Amino acid sequence: MPLPDPASRRRFLLALSGCVAAIAAPTSSGAWAATGADSISASQVQAFTAVCNALAGTRIANEALARQYLAVLVEHLDSAQREALLALAQLPAGEQIAASLRKPLREVAEFALQLWMSGMVGNDRVLTYLDAPVWSTLSFTKPPGVCGGAFGYWADAPA
Repeated sequence: MPLPDPASRRRFLLALSGCVAAIAAPTSSGAWAATGADSISASQVQAFTAVCNALAGTRIANEALARQYLAVLVEHLDSAQREALLALAQLPAGEQIAASLRKPLREVAEFALQLWMSGMVGNDRVLTYLDAPVWSTLSFTKPPGVCGGAFGYWADAPA
């Protein structure tokens, strides 16, 4: 199956800024995106989380979000591509990145990591905004529209 257009920084920022209004909408809960999530096992969620954390250098443990992401992979990838991606979890940590860079797995890994970090599928579908791992990796910022603390918190020197 063909993968959606690769995300660019500009498209990512435009989509994120457009999502602020969608956060309040009932469809932004992610329930509509759970199609196919029933067929995903806990071991697949664990393997997917381990692979994405290893490749992205994150420590995300949101099982519900990982399950939504896997449902997207079920929609966009064939079973051989998904199995190859999840098989990376069986490799030693040092070999996972090297294996993910080899064709034909490279495009699959890039698609999975774009989804993992941004919470977006291509350029037009958002699974999560506030819970996207991109915000936890960018310690110097937060999602627009999210308060960083009590009034005046910005006056204190960063810790």
